[in-house]
Amino acid sequence: MRRNGVAALPAVSTLWLIIGLVALAVVPARAITVVPLSFEELVRQSSSVVYARVIEVRGQWTDDRRSIDSLVTVEVLKGLKGTSASELTVTIPGGQVGRYLNLLPGAPSLSRGDLAVLFLTARGPRLPVTTGFTQGIYRVIRDGASGDTLVTPPAVESAARPIVRGDRRRKPVSLTAFESAVRLAQGSTR
Repeated sequence: MRRNGVAALPAVSTLWLIIGLVALAVVPARAITVVPLSFEELVRQSSSVVYARVIEVRGQWTDDRRSIDSLVTVEVLKGLKGTSASELTVTIPGGQVGRYLNLLPGAPSLSRGDLAVLFLTARGPRLPVTTGFTQGIYRVIRDGASGDTLVTPPAVESAARPIVRGDRRRKPVSLTAFESAVRLAQGSTR
């Protein structure tokens, strides 16, 4: 049937189209919102803080098989807060199992051999997770000129304080100075 030169959809097809659109509208969307933490809050909310080297990253399906998490095993080079074993396994959202890849925008990622200071939160019998998502991973690099071990803060945007190019708070600091800052933050949270 044609009206004004345009083919009209049968009523049944239009009904199924509407049902399909309504079904898509009610499917829950998953999103992660992370509130930026101050350094003191990051230290306070973490059960442990460790300087570590990544020795293994392995993807694993979640229990409901709807997503993939990465199990990251690290060798603890130095504990900065809390007690820790010489090796820890940490859960990070996203990862790869076989040909299946689960990427989450803004999720932290670590590779074998990476050095980092990890701020970790443990809740119950589950494996620890990074505190504040990406905020809980401070990358560690070696300065090519001096050979110093430097800790680089993560890039986290805050509505209260936008990231400014050349901001001194964004500059890498020595591991020794970083350890002192963690101890100072622990003292201020008591």
